Amino acid sequence: MRAIFNRIINSEFLTFNEVLRLKVSVVTVFVFIFTAMTFPLYNLNNIRSAIAFPIIVALGLLIILTIVLLFVNLNRWAMHVSIYTIMILTVYYVNGSTRFYGYMLFFVTLTVIIFYQDILTYLLYGIMVLAYGIYYIVENGYNMVGVNSSGLIISAYTYQAILIAFYVVFLVQFIVSDNIYEKLNNEYVRMNKVLGKYQSGSLENLIEIVEKLGKEPLYKSTKFHQAVNEICTFTNEFFEEDGDNIAEVVEFYFFLHDVNIDEVLQDASLPRITREYAVQLQKYLLNERSELVSILFDFSTLFKGDDKFNEKRYEYSLDKLFTNKTDKLLSLSILYKFLKSEKTQIDKFGKIGRELTHEEIVDMFISKEFREFISYEQVNFFLDNQELFNKYL
Repeated sequence: MRAIFNRIINSEFLTFNEVLRLKVSVVTVFVFIFTAMTFPLYNLNNIRSAIAFPIIVALGLLIILTIVLLFVNLNRWAMHVSIYTIMILTVYYVNGSTRFYGYMLFFVTLTVIIFYQDILTYLLYGIMVLAYGIYYIVENGYNMVGVNSSGLIISAYTYQAILIAFYVVFLVQFIVSDNIYEKLNNEYVRMNKVLGKYQSGSLENLIEIVEKLGKEPLYKSTKFHQAVNEICTFTNEFFEEDGDNIAEVVEFYFFLHDVNIDEVLQDASLPRITREYAVQLQKYLLNERSELVSILFDFSTLFKGDDKFNEKRYEYSLDKLFTNKTDKLLSLSILYKFLKSEKTQIDKFGKIGRELTHEEIVDMFISKEFREFISYEQVNFFLDNQELFNKYL
């Protein structure tokens, strides 16, 4: 339980898979308590004991299956099993009663499904719970509302409307949030690709500058080797592992800087454990664009001076940056001149050593991705006058 509470407190640092695992664990604890409370009370329900006891046993087996699936890291399967468990528990209580608390269990089940924050799961299982809830109200509305109630039909419709509204409100919330998450994810993937190109180019230039200055790369520095060895040895002591093993891993890490990591990963003759270590250590290589290099780039920018915020600071569209048509056309000309005269492309040797040709610039300007920078009007103007651009710029 302490581990679960610690994960809840630090959930902002977990991956999506780890968060799902945590949610399933919380739901499993809830279902276990609910089932444990059901066991001593099953004789008090209207369902015969001969039927109730096997259901409770089945619930226990489903809880065990959920725990096993969590243990082997099949978290999505565990999520589905936990939903089946709470749905069976709901059906058990609803069929054993025609009272108001049976109606409230539909909201409990929907809340558990909502807790997982998965729109497909909500559509699949939520509509099943909603349909069964409406059927339950139609069949048992008289007992729920009461004998002395005036307007029995209106009261039953009210119960149905509340349940339907509850489902629809969260369905709309799922659709809106999913749309926002999809846009953010697409933007992240797009920007990550762009940053990857910039970081790869910057890293290559940095390595080239270091070589020209006759300096030693960081990953070959004696101080860097010593620091990595000391940190790994210090960390390894907490796990009480064999010190020779961590030393071998460190040496393998340094070795990967001197070879082509892709060739290592594709070498079928290497032992499986070696390739697994190479996959993990690839994230921390310093001579190519890795996760560690990305962190170092981000960290270094924290100490750079920055201009004060203005509303066009992150605006890249020439059409929005300028209001005057002449300025827009001049900026388009400057952009064309820059792309045609500056070395921005990777040559056959893998270095940034060539300029774009006129034909390549044309293909770039008319591409869908470039609409973020220039408008259709500017593209049409460029295409109508591309001979002039090519001749004089």
